[in-house]
Amino acid sequence: MSNPVDMHTIMAATVHDVKNALSLIDNELREVIDSIHEREPDSTLKLNRLRLEAGRINNDLVHMLGLYRMNTDTFRPDFDEVLIEDVIHDATSRYQQTLESLGIHLGIELEDSDIAWVIDPVLIEGVLANILTNSIRYTKDRLDFRAFMADGGLCITLTDNGEGYPAKMMNFMSETPNQGELSFQNGSTGLGLYFCQQIAQLHRQGDAEGYIKLTNHPEHGGAVFTLWLP
Repeated sequence: MSNPVDMHTIMAATVHDVKNALSLIDNELREVIDSIHEREPDSTLKLNRLRLEAGRINNDLVHMLGLYRMNTDTFRPDFDEVLIEDVIHDATSRYQQTLESLGIHLGIELEDSDIAWVIDPVLIEGVLANILTNSIRYTKDRLDFRAFMADGGLCITLTDNGEGYPAKMMNFMSETPNQGELSFQNGSTGLGLYFCQQIAQLHRQGDAEGYIKLTNHPEHGGAVFTLWLP
């Protein structure tokens, strides 16, 4: 009898295959949208929502693969000094068509357009894209990215004007979730937030390490996602 195949290897290979399939689907949807958006606005809106959901599935697969690599000690961040403006634009550019179709305005405000920081740009772009994907689903008609210096580090926030984070979600982030605390009820496991927190904590400087925080806007009540990096 041949040696059994390692199931972790099968899982990682499957994730890659599904991600490639989702990329193909996204490209095909984008081409269809480009060809019909002027004469069939209702169909365009539905297709853009499908693209958004496909993006969420892709994010979940990225989280799964990343956690697998962390668990097997094969996860290697690649830190570099990069312009934060470029990272935010890279994270948002793929959603421009969807945002326009849904009538959502995206604002980007930087304290300094030349802010550069030592990060893993691919990982941080993934964190921002993940939060943006979810925020698009719950905002009314506006999303705002801000990047500024705070508490001796870099702070990036994303604010929407929806109903805000439920208390259960904010409580989830107030603790350190483990496998037993991830919930499979109500369609939300907390996996995305858990992964984002792990990525933030990979960024360290001395005794300081990055973190994420969920709050609600004190005035209009919308959700505020905060990423702080030392």
